[in-house]
Amino acid sequence: MGSLQPCSMEAMRDLARRLEDAGHGDRTALISDAAGHYGISRQTLYRKLSEVGWTSGRKARADKGTTSVSESALVALAGMQKVAVRDNAKQTLHTPLAVSLADTSGIEVPVGATQVNRLLRARRMDVKSQRMERPVTDLRAPHPNHTHQVDPSLCLVYYLRGHQYIMDERKFYKNKLENFAKVKLKVWRYTGYEKASGIIGARYYEAAGENQRNLFDFLTWLWSKKPGISWWGVPKVLLWDKGSANSAGAIQNFLQALEVTAIAHEAGNARAKGGVENANNLVETQFESRLRFSPVDTVEELNAAAELWQEAYNANSLPKLDTRIRRDGIPPSVRYALWQKIRAEQLRELPDIELCRAYLLGKEDTRKVRPNLTISYRHPQADAVHKYDVDALPGVVAGCEVEVRPLVFGHLAIQITVPRYDGEALHYRLEPTREYDEFGQVLTAPIPGESYASKAHTDIERAARAIDLATWGTANREEAKKAKDRGDTPFATTTPINSLAHLADIPRANWMPRKGTPIELAHRLVEEQPLGVAEACKALIARGVAGDGLYPRIAQRYPEGVPPGDLDALVAELLGKTATPLRAVAGG
Repeated sequence: MGSLQPCSMEAMRDLARRLEDAGHGDRTALISDAAGHYGISRQTLYRKLSEVGWTSGRKARADKGTTSVSESALVALAGMQKVAVRDNAKQTLHTPLAVSLADTSGIEVPVGATQVNRLLRARRMDVKSQRMERPVTDLRAPHPNHTHQVDPSLCLVYYLRGHQYIMDERKFYKNKLENFAKVKLKVWRYTGYEKASGIIGARYYEAAGENQRNLFDFLTWLWSKKPGISWWGVPKVLLWDKGSANSAGAIQNFLQALEVTAIAHEAGNARAKGGVENANNLVETQFESRLRFSPVDTVEELNAAAELWQEAYNANSLPKLDTRIRRDGIPPSVRYALWQKIRAEQLRELPDIELCRAYLLGKEDTRKVRPNLTISYRHPQADAVHKYDVDALPGVVAGCEVEVRPLVFGHLAIQITVPRYDGEALHYRLEPTREYDEFGQVLTAPIPGESYASKAHTDIERAARAIDLATWGTANREEAKKAKDRGDTPFATTTPINSLAHLADIPRANWMPRKGTPIELAHRLVEEQPLGVAEACKALIARGVAGDGLYPRIAQRYPEGVPPGDLDALVAELLGKTATPLRAVAGG
């Protein structure tokens, strides 16, 4: 028997064409012959034909797509394999062991590992499919120096006692980390990548680990003009990972002053900055590989050699090497030739390094907005305090506080930040008022008697006008006040508010009457206290009764005192105005 033939995709397409031309009765013979020719089963052949888009046209089984394995079991099997994939993409747990572990864990899997793999592939739950869980999104830089990518990584080169060494994998890895720890000062490679042109920049630092000082030095080196390096300039966007040095406040202050938007990708998603990852590989394979044959003794010598190499690499001038960048849509291009397409307004120059260092150490300030809608601030580049006009900026009102940061580009430019109602922050870029007359007055201010210009409405004022319009039918503040003072009914001319009439239209609920318990109050009679004899005599004399012999007569008649209610009748009797005798008093 001859050797079996490989069943390529082209062969499958050819077989599919022949099957389409053949009658239904002849297809079976073609399938049998092809399966024998390629040494595969008919089922496998049908699967390979389906990969080129051909199907047999047979009616599908009624139970096709169903399985005795529950979805929860398949999810568990997929999860066991997914969590056992290392960062280097190596799968350390496969389906047979996952099925075994599921059985010991009470998860029913009534089919074998081969069928489980088919089910996982059909549902895109297998490890291979899950590696593509997040497709890579191509990013585009609209012009050179728009987007830079930066990445620090440990270099295989290190120095001890003035001599260069290259880490040997046999000595520094595989349970020999103690050798790695002996190297106190390691060499770190900081690599930059310009997205539009593909230009590469690299610089080396001897340090125990990543730190802010080296990161700041690298960024300023990368973006400044340098002898022997043909590209430079500050980007608009910086892509990097969430390293501690990158997210430090000092570095962030520096980037914000330069108006560089720093975007950090999440941990483990290095594909987000694949350009610089590839640049690291090029530096390692195209430059650092040379060090084995021509060692250098110091980091300074290493950087000098790296600058010569990257300039030649970006210019495609290395002997017998084609270092042009290859991309779909354009012919192979020299990186520097692409970068030369940058325009003057896109090439932002880095200020003096010492000034940059001042921004690195700077911090946010807070200013209160004055009633005339201005703030005062002394910019690091200014000799005096300047006034900044915040008039008509949404979210800014008199008396509120704003955060202020100095910016590098522009005339003493600043950025102010105002919190918004939904928690987001509003950012504004301002430059100070520059036009003053000889008396130090704002030149554009109105002159009394000649012109008048009120401040533009703030957010609060705009809201107040809208409220007045809805309430009184006018957005004019004075007219609205007059309507209120007149006692006009609010909303009468716009949308009348039905605050009482609707109450009569509300249906009454027929609640079941409830029986109550009456409250019994205790009644208490209040008796008048009798007047003493002497007090009663004084009252009688005051009302015109003669005082002679009055006391003994009253004492005899009212030994317990005179009731106040008897005084009127007693006065009438004593004055001879009535013949009605007084009531008898006990003992009288």
